[in-house]
Amino acid sequence: MFHAIMVVFTTAFGTGAAFSNIPSMSKAKASAKWIFEIVDEKSTLDVRDATETQVKKIEHGEISFQDVTFHYPSREKAILQNFDMRIPANAKIALVGHSGCGKTTITNLLLRFYELTSGQILIDGIDIKDYNVSELRK
Repeated sequence: MFHAIMVVFTTAFGTGAAFSNIPSMSKAKASAKWIFEIVDEKSTLDVRDATETQVKKIEHGEISFQDVTFHYPSREKAILQNFDMRIPANAKIALVGHSGCGKTTITNLLLRFYELTSGQILIDGIDIKDYNVSELRK
């Protein structure tokens, strides 16, 4: 008899503990849905969508940022505003600055992980949009 009562109490205790997690499971499910919507969002830039007219090779490598303005799609504040920079071919540079000043953003724009809000990035005088993205990232 003692074992039967102990089993009932243990089962009731376990069931109560399981049911106490239901609100957290509902929140987790809603959060997962939101995350998957972001992950499944179609990119405006498909690296597999190459055309024959795109430049496939960088000849010299002179890079020029001309009047570049950029803000991330999820933020309204501009990270770069009217940014200009010229990097001669075969030059080595360092991007230095405090956290959040745009160092990684400049690199990501150069590799076309994001599209510019306005302005141009030129490589050897050719707009970066005219380059094949997968070749550009190599």
